[in-house]
Amino acid sequence: MKTTCLALLIALVPCAGFGQALLVSPAAGYGSAVADKIKGECKLSETQSESVLKHLSAAGISAQAAASDAVPAKGRFLQLRIESAMSAGNGFTGHRKQVTTSAHLFENGKETAQTTLSRDSTGGAFGGYKGSCNVLRRCAITLGKDIAGWVKTQPAQSPAAPAR
Repeated sequence: MKTTCLALLIALVPCAGFGQALLVSPAAGYGSAVADKIKGECKLSETQSESVLKHLSAAGISAQAAASDAVPAKGRFLQLRIESAMSAGNGFTGHRKQVTTSAHLFENGKETAQTTLSRDSTGGAFGGYKGSCNVLRRCAITLGKDIAGWVKTQPAQSPAAPAR
């Protein structure tokens, strides 16, 4: 609990003098390839955004949840979208789950980089005792770490020269 509170505090406190914090979609959007049952029951959208914020903080990148999914005119913004989520199998026949997420990095309103990443899982050890949503959330959490690692490799664009 203390670790979670500390991570949230670090993520939400703006870094004065060190540039603006990266704003992250408050909840990842969904592509048309995600079934309505998964959207309604699994809360992948929130899990994805929370995981990205947690792993950005762990990577030393100042980030916070944006107020909306609208791309701001100034600053850095990471837009997340769960493109697809596949849920096949079950605890008896074996889980076969996959989540694919796209990440679009914007700087001052312009897209500077984009990637699409995927993770799949069969449930791991004792997977037969886990529900489908739990396995899908594990994929989303791991993707959060992957996306944070990708963001870390993207250089911040130099600020525009002031108008004269």
